[in-house]
Amino acid sequence: MNKEIVAKEVYKAIQNASIESTPQEITVNIRKDVKKIPLPPSIIVFQAAAFLCSTKLNSSANRILMYFFSKSVYENFVGIDVKTLMEELSVSKPTVVNALKDLEDNNILIKYQNVNDKRRHDYFINPITAWKGNSFTRQKQINKIKSEDPGQLDLFNIEPPEKAIKPQLDF
Repeated sequence: MNKEIVAKEVYKAIQNASIESTPQEITVNIRKDVKKIPLPPSIIVFQAAAFLCSTKLNSSANRILMYFFSKSVYENFVGIDVKTLMEELSVSKPTVVNALKDLEDNNILIKYQNVNDKRRHDYFINPITAWKGNSFTRQKQINKIKSEDPGQLDLFNIEPPEKAIKPQLDF
Protein backbone atom coordinates (compact mmCIF):
# COMPACT_ATOMS: atom_id res chain seq x y z
CA MET A 1 0.00 0.00 0.00
CA ASN A 2 1.24 3.48 -0.84
CA LYS A 3 2.74 5.25 2.20
CA GLU A 4 0.87 8.45 1.34
CA ILE A 5 -2.46 6.63 1.34
CA VAL A 6 -1.66 5.00 4.68
CA ALA A 7 -0.70 8.38 6.14
CA LYS A 8 -3.97 9.91 4.95
CA GLU A 9 -6.01 7.06 6.44
CA VAL A 10 -4.21 7.33 9.79
CA TYR A 11 -4.70 11.11 9.78
CA LYS A 12 -8.45 10.68 9.10
CA ALA A 13 -8.77 8.11 11.87
CA ILE A 14 -7.01 10.41 14.35
CA GLN A 15 -9.21 13.34 13.34
CA ASN A 16 -12.36 11.27 13.76
CA ALA A 17 -11.19 9.95 17.13
CA SER A 18 -10.34 13.42 18.44
CA ILE A 19 -13.78 14.74 17.51
CA GLU A 20 -15.52 12.19 19.73
CA SER A 21 -15.39 12.72 23.48
CA THR A 22 -14.75 9.09 24.44
CA PRO A 23 -11.22 7.71 24.00
CA GLN A 24 -10.79 5.19 21.21
CA GLU A 25 -8.14 2.73 20.20
CA ILE A 26 -6.79 3.01 16.66
CA THR A 27 -5.19 -0.01 15.02
CA VAL A 28 -3.36 0.18 11.70
CA ASN A 29 -2.43 -3.08 9.99
CA ILE A 30 -0.11 -2.94 7.00
CA ARG A 31 0.44 -6.12 5.04
CA LYS A 32 3.42 -6.28 2.73
CA ASP A 33 2.70 -9.75 1.38
CA VAL A 34 -0.33 -8.66 -0.67
CA LYS A 35 0.35 -9.09 -4.38
CA LYS A 36 -0.87 -6.45 -6.77
CA ILE A 37 -3.45 -7.63 -9.23
CA PRO A 38 -2.85 -6.06 -12.65
CA LEU A 39 -5.78 -4.07 -13.94
CA PRO A 40 -7.16 -4.79 -17.38
CA PRO A 41 -6.17 -2.25 -20.03
CA SER A 42 -8.72 0.52 -20.04
CA ILE A 43 -9.21 4.15 -20.98
CA ILE A 44 -11.58 6.63 -19.35
CA VAL A 45 -13.62 8.71 -21.80
CA PHE A 46 -15.24 11.74 -20.22
CA GLN A 47 -18.92 12.34 -20.90
CA ALA A 48 -18.73 15.98 -21.98
CA ALA A 49 -16.04 15.17 -24.53
CA ALA A 50 -17.93 12.11 -25.77
CA PHE A 51 -21.05 14.21 -26.27
CA LEU A 52 -19.20 16.95 -28.13
CA CYS A 53 -17.37 14.43 -30.34
CA SER A 54 -20.56 12.56 -31.17
CA THR A 55 -22.45 15.74 -32.08
CA LYS A 56 -19.74 17.93 -33.65
CA LEU A 57 -17.35 15.59 -35.48
CA ASN A 58 -17.88 13.84 -38.79
CA SER A 59 -17.84 10.05 -38.98
CA SER A 60 -14.26 9.70 -40.26
CA ALA A 61 -12.89 11.89 -37.43
CA ASN A 62 -14.85 9.83 -34.89
CA ARG A 63 -13.58 6.62 -36.46
CA ILE A 64 -9.96 7.78 -36.21
CA LEU A 65 -10.57 8.95 -32.63
CA MET A 66 -11.90 5.50 -31.68
CA TYR A 67 -8.81 3.97 -33.28
CA PHE A 68 -6.61 6.34 -31.25
CA PHE A 69 -8.47 5.31 -28.08
CA SER A 70 -7.74 1.66 -28.88
CA LYS A 71 -4.03 2.28 -29.55
CA SER A 72 -3.22 4.82 -26.83
CA VAL A 73 -0.65 3.80 -24.27
CA TYR A 74 -0.12 5.04 -20.74
CA GLU A 75 -0.58 8.82 -20.45
CA ASN A 76 -2.43 9.03 -23.79
CA PHE A 77 0.52 8.72 -26.16
CA VAL A 78 -0.28 7.47 -29.66
CA GLY A 79 2.68 6.96 -31.97
CA ILE A 80 1.19 6.38 -35.39
CA ASP A 81 1.63 7.77 -38.88
CA VAL A 82 -0.82 8.62 -41.66
CA LYS A 83 0.12 5.59 -43.75
CA THR A 84 -0.64 3.19 -40.89
CA LEU A 85 -4.00 4.86 -40.31
CA MET A 86 -4.80 4.56 -44.01
CA GLU A 87 -3.96 0.84 -44.05
CA GLU A 88 -5.61 -0.09 -40.74
CA LEU A 89 -8.86 1.77 -41.42
CA SER A 90 -8.95 1.30 -45.24
CA VAL A 91 -9.43 5.00 -45.93
CA SER A 92 -7.78 7.47 -48.28
CA LYS A 93 -4.98 9.84 -47.36
CA PRO A 94 -7.16 12.99 -47.69
CA THR A 95 -9.72 11.42 -45.33
CA VAL A 96 -7.05 10.73 -42.70
CA VAL A 97 -5.39 14.14 -43.08
CA ASN A 98 -8.73 16.00 -42.87
CA ALA A 99 -9.89 13.95 -39.88
CA LEU A 100 -6.58 14.54 -38.03
CA LYS A 101 -6.83 18.25 -38.78
CA ASP A 102 -10.41 18.30 -37.46
CA LEU A 103 -9.34 16.49 -34.28
CA GLU A 104 -6.41 18.89 -33.80
CA ASP A 105 -8.48 22.00 -34.52
CA ASN A 106 -11.00 20.94 -31.89
CA ASN A 107 -8.19 20.17 -29.38
CA ILE A 108 -9.10 16.50 -29.08
CA LEU A 109 -5.61 15.53 -30.20
CA ILE A 110 -2.45 17.38 -29.26
CA LYS A 111 0.27 17.10 -31.89
CA TYR A 112 3.99 17.36 -31.17
CA GLN A 113 6.99 17.10 -33.47
CA ASN A 114 8.71 13.73 -33.08
CA VAL A 115 12.02 14.23 -31.31
CA ASN A 116 13.93 11.68 -33.39
CA ASP A 117 12.33 12.14 -36.81
CA LYS A 118 11.35 15.66 -37.89
CA ARG A 119 9.10 14.26 -40.66
CA ARG A 120 6.80 12.60 -38.13
CA HIS A 121 4.43 13.81 -35.45
CA ASP A 122 3.48 12.25 -32.15
CA TYR A 123 -0.08 12.54 -30.91
CA PHE A 124 -1.53 12.69 -27.44
CA ILE A 125 -5.21 12.48 -26.65
CA ASN A 126 -6.22 15.59 -24.72
CA PRO A 127 -6.56 14.63 -21.02
CA ILE A 128 -9.88 16.48 -20.91
CA THR A 129 -11.22 14.11 -23.60
CA ALA A 130 -9.99 10.77 -22.26
CA TRP A 131 -7.27 9.38 -20.02
CA LYS A 132 -5.25 6.20 -19.69
CA GLY A 133 -3.30 6.31 -16.46
CA ASN A 134 -3.84 7.44 -12.89
CA SER A 135 -5.45 10.68 -11.78
CA PHE A 136 -2.22 12.18 -10.42
CA THR A 137 -0.37 11.86 -13.74
CA ARG A 138 -3.47 13.24 -15.51
CA GLN A 139 -3.37 16.33 -13.29
CA LYS A 140 0.37 16.75 -13.96
CA GLN A 141 -0.29 16.56 -17.70
CA ILE A 142 -3.13 19.10 -17.44
CA ASN A 143 -0.90 21.48 -15.47
CA LYS A 144 1.90 21.06 -18.04
CA ILE A 145 -0.47 21.83 -20.92
CA LYS A 146 -1.90 24.82 -19.02
CA SER A 147 1.58 26.28 -18.63
CA GLU A 148 2.61 25.67 -22.26
CA ASP A 149 -0.62 26.48 -24.12
CA PRO A 150 -3.78 26.72 -22.01
CA GLY A 151 -5.99 26.97 -25.11
CA GLN A 152 -5.29 23.31 -25.92
CA LEU A 153 -7.57 22.25 -23.07
CA ASP A 154 -10.60 23.95 -24.60
CA LEU A 155 -12.48 21.27 -26.52
CA PHE A 156 -14.35 22.76 -29.48
CA ASN A 157 -13.30 26.19 -28.15
CA ILE A 158 -15.35 25.57 -25.01
CA GLU A 159 -13.48 26.11 -21.77
CA PRO A 160 -13.62 23.00 -19.56
CA PRO A 161 -15.44 23.32 -16.25
CA GLU A 162 -13.10 23.72 -13.29
CA LYS A 163 -14.60 20.72 -11.47
CA ALA A 164 -13.57 18.45 -14.33
CA ILE A 165 -9.87 19.26 -14.04
CA LYS A 166 -9.34 19.69 -10.29
CA PRO A 167 -9.42 16.39 -8.41
CA GLN A 168 -11.06 16.42 -5.00
CA LEU A 169 -8.57 15.39 -2.31
CA ASP A 170 -10.09 15.12 1.14
CA PHE A 171 -7.28 15.17 3.61
